[in-house]
Amino acid sequence: MSIVKVLPELRAAGGAQMALDAGLLETAEEMIARRYTWAPPTLSLGKFQKYQAVPGLPFDVVRRPSGGRAVLHGEGFEWSFAVAFPPGALGAGARAGRDVAKPYDVVAGAFAGALEALGVTLDGGRESAYQRSVLCFASALRHDLMAHGEKLVAVAQARRGERVLVHGSVLERRPPDELAQVAETLLGERWRGDGLAGAGYVLAPEMIWKRVLVRLEAVLRHLVV
Repeated sequence: MSIVKVLPELRAAGGAQMALDAGLLETAEEMIARRYTWAPPTLSLGKFQKYQAVPGLPFDVVRRPSGGRAVLHGEGFEWSFAVAFPPGALGAGARAGRDVAKPYDVVAGAFAGALEALGVTLDGGRESAYQRSVLCFASALRHDLMAHGEKLVAVAQARRGERVLVHGSVLERRPPDELAQVAETLLGERWRGDGLAGAGYVLAPEMIWKRVLVRLEAVLRHLVV
């Protein structure tokens, strides 16, 4: 029997997607994983990121329950995921529940294994300063995944008591110019990041996600033994 409950893929607007992620963070009593796409396109901001509302944008703007920087989401160039950890899912003992790195290690490790199994050669560890850019895919932190200098997978984390939500974004290719250019004007910074395509890879989201789930299951079974 699987210990990870996989929700059906959800295609929905940004407000609904973030409401669902926030709900998982508040109420999850079992391991839950989901993959989702944003329609219409949406700019998501980190919980503490500054933003001045502007009317007439070609995308929605929402705020994530996690920290981090701005991500442009939309079908055809990006997809997202969330993994909710209930109390005790990361092992026994108080220290296991307070280990900030462990949820990142589990989720990023599952993505790394999945991508490598599909032929992606990931870059070694590289980390850039958090303040360097207002755009998430312009630089990488410790648990983000990169290949050939392109950031492929971004991960962020939020915690409520003993529950943890790790959610993130997989960039397939550069967003359409009509979206990227508005985001550049709004945020005051040129778009950087071409994702998997920029690194020379074209991979079906379903293929990546299937392998991620297999690896998540294996790691979590080991943790609860």
